[in-house]
Amino acid sequence: MTSFEGAVAVVTGAAQGIGAGIAARLAADDARVVLADIDLEAAEKTAGEIRAAGGRASAVRLDVAAPVSVAGLPVRVKAAFDEPMRHLVCNAGVQTFQRAVDVTVEEWDRIMDVNARGTLLCMQAGARAMTAGGSVVAIASIQGRLGAPFYPHYAASKAGVISLVKSFALALAPRAIRVNAVAPGIVETPLWDEADEKLSRLRGAEPGAARAERIAAVPLRRAGTPADVAAATSFLLSSDASYITGECLHVCGGDVML
Repeated sequence: MTSFEGAVAVVTGAAQGIGAGIAARLAADDARVVLADIDLEAAEKTAGEIRAAGGRASAVRLDVAAPVSVAGLPVRVKAAFDEPMRHLVCNAGVQTFQRAVDVTVEEWDRIMDVNARGTLLCMQAGARAMTAGGSVVAIASIQGRLGAPFYPHYAASKAGVISLVKSFALALAPRAIRVNAVAPGIVETPLWDEADEKLSRLRGAEPGAARAERIAAVPLRRAGTPADVAAATSFLLSSDASYITGECLHVCGGDVML
């Protein structure tokens, strides 16, 4: 098992789903984890569950789309564990579903504000706070590599995340800070229940059809889990990946092979 030896790791969007899974895994790998989420109450609940399991975790409120909120993140992290962040996971994101020709400007702006601008702001804050040996992982999506007729704005935002990872990897390499991405495919979280209902409706199909179609297309014939994404994230953050930067690891059961 990877050990982070008590280093401070920040996970954005950590209250539930993939973010909560990543936070729990990093705590199990001996990191001190700060769960940063716009829903502080939910983040505190998840942090409490991690502490009950023997991990070290604290929760802070963070709106990744708000520059003032993100600018104050390093201070809140330092207050939580009396040390600066060494590892950062940019996981916070939102998704809506709409036919490409019907996506509104408001939908576009909301998705870009959280997924793309939020990642940029958090990477900037992390870069200012970290010293040599730090590492960053951004949670992208295989949709950033593909076309998505029912959520083109989301796919575009995740393509932006992958591009940001490459740029920051080059910018921070002279300081020995690594930056990588994990791109999940379908992952079973409560949000996928909503996604299935909306995608099935947009396609004129019965509920459950979108999920079944997606899983059938996966070579490994199953959906991923938050633990699958968390394992890949922990690896890329750790010293086991010390010679890897600027990469995007697809955690998708073979859906995308590059």
